[in-house]
Amino acid sequence: MIDIHMINNKGFIWNADDWYVLRTTHRMLGSLIGTLPSTPRQEDQNGLPCLLLIEEVRLLVENCIGRTVEYPSFTSLHIKETAKINPPDTLPNVMIHLDEICSNVIEVPLPKFINDLERIRYKVFKDLWSKGFYLTCGMKFGGDFLVYEGDPLAYHAKYIVNCRDLDKQIMVSRSRVSSITNKKMVLAKDDGISITYLIYHLDDSSQNNNKINYTF
Repeated sequence: MIDIHMINNKGFIWNADDWYVLRTTHRMLGSLIGTLPSTPRQEDQNGLPCLLLIEEVRLLVENCIGRTVEYPSFTSLHIKETAKINPPDTLPNVMIHLDEICSNVIEVPLPKFINDLERIRYKVFKDLWSKGFYLTCGMKFGGDFLVYEGDPLAYHAKYIVNCRDLDKQIMVSRSRVSSITNKKMVLAKDDGISITYLIYHLDDSSQNNNKINYTF
């Protein structure tokens, strides 16, 4: 079981081996948000921890691949010696305290769904992931998810998936974004039984969107 460290209802992966297994075996990508120790002053590449989408966390727990855990803080351990640590003795004392923290891991439940949008997002994520796609956050392109046919290191995102209803003005603007970035804008609809996907084509002459049922 892979430990997913929960902080403020967000899931983090701190172990490099766990991150590698999630990416190569389970197609769970997350986002690396940490600084590389060897090159801390650059922004082109990031390292651990890996911040997972909440949909990734739910799917990992549901498939018994990972578990959501929390670690107790230093203050909750009630170690009186902490206040007596001298600078020359910092390293060995800190290591002892870290060992105690890691041995007292607490398994915690998944965060509950806040609204219907979160439920729909999870159903869409699960449906596309089960069909072999790679998914990442689509916020940068105005959508909920970016969908790749292979590892994003080697493939270009082909779809921008939206899980919510959009008015005409927003639909037109997002269709233009998808067209400019060589992607297809897809609207995912939940009918209570299955997920239906509608792909939109922007008609430049009328600024209308023509929707077509689409099957992944």
